Amino acid sequence: MNTGCFDEVISRRGTNCAKYDEMDEKYGKDILHCGVADMDFRAPEPIREACRKVTDHGIYGYTNLPSCYPAVVGEWIRREYGCRVEDEWILFSPRINIGLNMAVETFTKPGDRIIVHTPAYPALTDAVNKHGRIMIGSPLEWDGTRWSMNFDALESKMDASVKMMILCNPHNPTGRVWEAEELKAVESFCLRHELFLLSDEIHADIIRKGRRFCSILSLSEPMRKRMIVYQSVTKTFNIPGIMFSNMIIPDDSMRQAMKATVDREGFHNPNIFAAAVIKPAYQECGPWKEELNRCLDENMSLLAGYLKEHMPLFELREPEGTFLAWIDYRKTGMTETQIVKFFLEEAKVSVYEGSHFGEAGLGFIRLNAAVPKRVLEEILDRTGNAYSLRFRGKE
Repeated sequence: MNTGCFDEVISRRGTNCAKYDEMDEKYGKDILHCGVADMDFRAPEPIREACRKVTDHGIYGYTNLPSCYPAVVGEWIRREYGCRVEDEWILFSPRINIGLNMAVETFTKPGDRIIVHTPAYPALTDAVNKHGRIMIGSPLEWDGTRWSMNFDALESKMDASVKMMILCNPHNPTGRVWEAEELKAVESFCLRHELFLLSDEIHADIIRKGRRFCSILSLSEPMRKRMIVYQSVTKTFNIPGIMFSNMIIPDDSMRQAMKATVDREGFHNPNIFAAAVIKPAYQECGPWKEELNRCLDENMSLLAGYLKEHMPLFELREPEGTFLAWIDYRKTGMTETQIVKFFLEEAKVSVYEGSHFGEAGLGFIRLNAAVPKRVLEEILDRTGNAYSLRFRGKE
């Protein structure tokens, strides 16, 4: 498979893309945008060929899921994560965000409380707050080398109104990849308090060298009766605009309840491109994924080295997964308003400020490193030059 696409710089402007066109309207076209979490790499050729066949056919009618859908998804999960899944466990959802919202509606009621580890990807907190549920923020703690969950602190917040935990693994925005023992602690906590567990695992395939992803599908039978796993390769292969994801629901009663919600909401079938790419994505694009991770390892190494040498007041909390860099700027002494102004007006780079991920994100920025090396070098050059002008002699 030709993987040279990781070096190719491709303009995405004028394609109605959120990362550039939407951000251009907000910040201006002279800005390099590093906020929105999709990649600047062409999708694998088998996926592109499947899309071309759909386009060339010329009739874009209603669709059904391909008959191979559960089998190819299940085989990917077995091969990549070492977990057994049955075909009937797998339900379709256009987006993981939609599936999360449907589960919150199905298994909780207004006024119920739901645990989310913070800082948190906004779609997770929105799934709680926009449905009249109450979020319990459980701040992750930094021990000098890694982020961790604090169950002792969370225990003091528990009462009968807490009904669910939403887990993000790998965690967005910190990039933490939870290990088997940590997931067992999650399991123990959820079973003790009779909580439902939803796990957003969309970044599962994007793992840094030396790390291994562990899914909650590896947990015990009692936990399987109270959990839903959300999985998709749209993040893996940079096709989020095609929109398809999987809800893995081992328990029959939970699955039937979710099917009823899916039917009520009308999310039955994929769009015509999703129907076409499911099989090649899961069966033909594994080598592309491996090359992607090598590229991202190099980009993260470049970013970490540059900050350490040229911008020591910015500290990368190195991610174990995802292509997102969570960077601590508190040593600069700048407020969030000042740091945003620094990036936009002085560096001409847009990032996501930490408050985008809640109060626990204050003092940090999130930068998307899934770009060709030449683009990342320009981002670093712009930021480094602005840093030198502002902080020279103040370190």
